[in-house]
Amino acid sequence: MWEDRSFSAMVKAELALVTPDLPCCRRMELAGLVRALGTVELLGRGRIALTLSTDSAPVSRKVIRLLKAVAPAVKYEVMVMRRRKLRKNLVYRVHIPHQPGALELLRLAGFLDGEGRPAEWAEPPELAHDHCMRAFLRGTFLGSGWVAAPEKQHHLEMSTTATEVADALGQMLFACGIAARMVARRGSLVLYVKEADQIIRFLGLIGAHQALLRYEEVRVIKEMKNQVNRQVNAEVANMTKQADAAARQVEAIERLKASGALERVSPALRELAALRLAYPDASLKELGELCRPPVSKSGAAHRMRQLMALAESLE
Repeated sequence: MWEDRSFSAMVKAELALVTPDLPCCRRMELAGLVRALGTVELLGRGRIALTLSTDSAPVSRKVIRLLKAVAPAVKYEVMVMRRRKLRKNLVYRVHIPHQPGALELLRLAGFLDGEGRPAEWAEPPELAHDHCMRAFLRGTFLGSGWVAAPEKQHHLEMSTTATEVADALGQMLFACGIAARMVARRGSLVLYVKEADQIIRFLGLIGAHQALLRYEEVRVIKEMKNQVNRQVNAEVANMTKQADAAARQVEAIERLKASGALERVSPALRELAALRLAYPDASLKELGELCRPPVSKSGAAHRMRQLMALAESLE
């Protein structure tokens, strides 16, 4: 199934099916979604409306389920629209008109402080608990996150427009053992991770266990391929180095032979020289085994160095 849709879409589809056990976690996941997807409309006279927009059908259904669980009295309407620029993409909007429950959702997501005053980030007290923090991160990722397919690259990110929220998200991730970097992009602050281990940790943290297994599988396969490639490259390099050295040795022995110097060396050196000419592709270890009596690789190398030094003295 992973091949049919983007990896990121499949991760979100999996997360959309995760149901927090605790009421506080359901509240915090909804808070993360409202924070990531919500647009506040000021209607005047203290009246507001809230709209959550996403291009993911599973995410929109998750928003509705959490609204029913956390704020069953809140009235909302769902709209499905087509983007003007990208006609293939649908936008799902959950519109919440002015009502007491809308203000409570804004407080829940940190848009309002405890006294109902606007704030860039009023941290919900529930985030002091690890399980609520994970739920908030899951909601934030569902609303503003993206992760690349592990076959292509290691990259996961979440974005926000508020500096204090970006700092808070960075601190939450750090508390979970994930060191995210931050960059400004198109009016947003993007927190991103490029290390496979930390992406896997984050996927497990927010409950995307199928995606985690898929990521691990791909990473293991890639590591095995890289290891094989390294071994092949090392073997090719060694063979190339050995072939170059053998070619230089053959050339040196030919010079010794042409000058008559080869006839004046010891029988052991003449034997190795003859073997090199007869077996130009053989390694020094193999030449040593062909000697009578056989000699070790280091012994053959020592004799070859003597022949090479003698050839150099003729120049």
